[in-house]
Amino acid sequence: MRILLHIMIALAILGLGIGGYYTMKDPEKLKKMGFKVDKKKAPGTRPKRKPEPPMIRTRVVELTQKDHTILLKSQGEIRTHNATSLTPQISGRVVQYSENFEDGAYFNKGDVLLELETADYLTDVESAKAQLARAEASFAQEEARAKQALLNWKDAGFDEDPSDLVLRKPQLRQAEANVSSAKSSLARAQRNLARTRVRAPYDGRVKKRNVGLGQQVGASTSLGEIFSTDFAEVRLPLTTRDLTYYSPPNKPEPATEKNNVTFTSFLSVAEDKGSTQWAGTILRAEGELDKNSRQLFVIARIDDPFGLKSDKPALFIGQPVRAIIPAKTLQQVYTIPRKHLSELNEILVVREGRLKRVTFTPDWSNSTSMITRDGIEPGDLLCTTRLPYAPEGAPVEIIPEEEEPLSSHQVHPSDSR
Repeated sequence: MRILLHIMIALAILGLGIGGYYTMKDPEKLKKMGFKVDKKKAPGTRPKRKPEPPMIRTRVVELTQKDHTILLKSQGEIRTHNATSLTPQISGRVVQYSENFEDGAYFNKGDVLLELETADYLTDVESAKAQLARAEASFAQEEARAKQALLNWKDAGFDEDPSDLVLRKPQLRQAEANVSSAKSSLARAQRNLARTRVRAPYDGRVKKRNVGLGQQVGASTSLGEIFSTDFAEVRLPLTTRDLTYYSPPNKPEPATEKNNVTFTSFLSVAEDKGSTQWAGTILRAEGELDKNSRQLFVIARIDDPFGLKSDKPALFIGQPVRAIIPAKTLQQVYTIPRKHLSELNEILVVREGRLKRVTFTPDWSNSTSMITRDGIEPGDLLCTTRLPYAPEGAPVEIIPEEEEPLSSHQVHPSDSR
């Protein structure tokens, strides 16, 4: 009996609970029972619509499609295209050198940079002249003997032609050869005399002078190191990613595009403050990738690197420079500054008056901006105010340019509850 009683009590309690639940869901029954019922907040009812998110205030810029030329960035060092270790062609003692043969001095082609002692070479010239005079006299005597031999042959009444030996032709040819040899010796002696004056092979500059007055030098002695000043070269590395947008010249022909590289110096002020720029031309590419970096090096030329024909500051051999190379032009793309990204490859835009998160795949990117055609629709406005917690789909009020934003998360006061 006790077990049956417990079962009946449990069923009664369950029945009261179910009846109370359905009574609470019926406002009319609650009113009959004496309860005050608010229809808007009646138990068991749901709100008719989701509350409107607060209005977001932000600055915007219009996103427009434009052609964008990719600018490849590289760097290298200024180097000479023609450097020479200056050596004499003869031996001798240094008796004089020019003021243009000092470290860092400029010189022109044909300038006398250094002079060697000439006494021995003047003696050689005079000796060669005397030898030539003797050879010419001997040749004249042989010519006279040959003519006399022919006359003697005719006077003797011989009918046959005389032989070469009778006419002394071998002796005449030997005398003529002696004259040619003497002339060659004189020319060589005169050349050696001229070589006592060491001349510049081109317009250039002295890197270092290695000898001084009174020093004995030979044909293998380095008098100094010089280099040409007409133009300089820069070896620039390009990555495999760069090469997908740029094709360097690979034919042995003159460059068709002049001044297609812009150089700035590491030693000058920042680029955005108007540093000095030098124009250059890419001449050729090396024939193989670098084994360590897998980069391709291209060679660029800078005309008048020392400012001899212009008022630009001079560059220095070994000076590091930055290079900007125009590459492929992307047609009708959007340029998005990196500072306006909300997340990686994500931006906030205003589309039809509401906030929209757009994720895109960049076609090109650099340190300041990203280029894409992906995800953006015509008429989208890029949010430039930082909105880290703004909900997507929220209504947007655009802040005029002359008005200062209230905070990083702009919410209109009249819409906050």
